[in-house]
Amino acid sequence: MMHGGATAGSPGSPRGIALLLAALALLGPAPASRADETRHAQSIVFPELPPRSVGDDPFPLVAKASSGLAVSFQVVDGPAVLDGKNLRLTESPGLVIVRASQEGNPAFAPAKPEVRAFSVNPRPSAPAFFTQPVSVRAELGSIIVLTAAVSGYPAPALQWRKDGVALAGETDRTLTIPAAGLAAQGSYDLVASNPSGSLGSSRAQVQVTKRRQFIAFQGPTSAVAGQPLPVGASASSGLPVRLEVLSGSATLSGGTLLSQAGIVVLQASQAGDSVYEPAADATEMITVGPPPSGQRLP
Repeated sequence: MMHGGATAGSPGSPRGIALLLAALALLGPAPASRADETRHAQSIVFPELPPRSVGDDPFPLVAKASSGLAVSFQVVDGPAVLDGKNLRLTESPGLVIVRASQEGNPAFAPAKPEVRAFSVNPRPSAPAFFTQPVSVRAELGSIIVLTAAVSGYPAPALQWRKDGVALAGETDRTLTIPAAGLAAQGSYDLVASNPSGSLGSSRAQVQVTKRRQFIAFQGPTSAVAGQPLPVGASASSGLPVRLEVLSGSATLSGGTLLSQAGIVVLQASQAGDSVYEPAADATEMITVGPPPSGQRLP
């Protein structure tokens, strides 16, 4: 779940809060008059306010003036309202700033206001997946990436599992399997947990297959009867290729074709190995013309 970060000078940043509180704290009473000089000074003790969550019950604000006079409160900013001396949260998360003040009387000068701030966290909620991991079919040696996205507050702790067994260290929303081998095959899911509950994602099946390969012929596609013709084919895997005459009056020795006039069809095959699947058979048609006039075939 993505949360936008506050910039260094924005009201929601630590620096912004500090500047705001400092400015508010300076909003004390006006400079003392001659009458104030005859009055006693007083101060306010206003304890820090702990974080709350949306949906919490109203709670009393408690502050004391050294004079014993009643302290008044004001919500300077944030998702809360005063109900007498009780503070009632609204249905929104955010930062609440409260000021406590005491304006004095004939015996006591006004106190310097005290400002407190606390965060209102989102309402606690159980994990819920809004993006599920997707099954993957990949070749040996390829990179496999599984990902999921989950909501919930507090932010859920995450744990990937393979065939129901937790994978050590895999606690992010994305699971990466580099250079996947056959052992990577299995069923994967992501478990999300917070104090409100635990939930597993849908299972993603990972299937790892051998690499595919293909065959390509090299050499000319026409020849003269009775004259040796070098032929060849290669596999994209680099594995050796087997050549044979599929049709036509010709013989193949190593990589040399000797044929009578007509159409010769060669076939190339590669059976694969522990890494590569068998290649699809490939064929090549070679047109063999008659020998030059007066030349006898061997």
